[in-house]
Amino acid sequence: MVSRYNRLFIFFATVFVGLYFDKFNIFRYCIISSFLHECGHIIAYRIIMNKWPEIQISVCGMKMKNNVAYNKNYVFVVICGPLINLILTIFSVIMINFSPSFDRYIFAVVNFFIFIFNILPIYYLDGGQFLYCFSWFYQRNFLFLSNLSIITISVMVFCFTDELLFLVIPLIYYIFNTLNHI
Repeated sequence: MVSRYNRLFIFFATVFVGLYFDKFNIFRYCIISSFLHECGHIIAYRIIMNKWPEIQISVCGMKMKNNVAYNKNYVFVVICGPLINLILTIFSVIMINFSPSFDRYIFAVVNFFIFIFNILPIYYLDGGQFLYCFSWFYQRNFLFLSNLSIITISVMVFCFTDELLFLVIPLIYYIFNTLNHI
């Protein structure tokens, strides 16, 4: 088992290397947008539970331990993360109309992709959690449907980009997450 300090070291080393080699600020905007996404979940959790959640940091970012029961409160906590990214995307597009700049375009695109990625019907993402709350079919078959979704999306990305890297990385990450939760 990887210790907590090793995970923190790997996380901060990844962030440092990413920021050091980031010419177009894409990595920086990904970090900021992901942080704001998680802040949306954290603030919603604080409103619902009246306490701060436990935060886990890994190489892939932050994750909040959610102790809210599967009901409308849980849906509120789940939806607030992608909602923040959607609001940031809309705000960036409005700002681009007043004063266009390359950084605003990048910020808008990064937030839009984080929003789209998080509403995918994969159980460990916000879209899968939302479906789990409302669909008995998804509750019974969430592992199969999540695996089918990730394979379908990975194959589509591979077909459109012709890059094997975009096929392998999400599959490896998802398989490790699935094995850790079984």
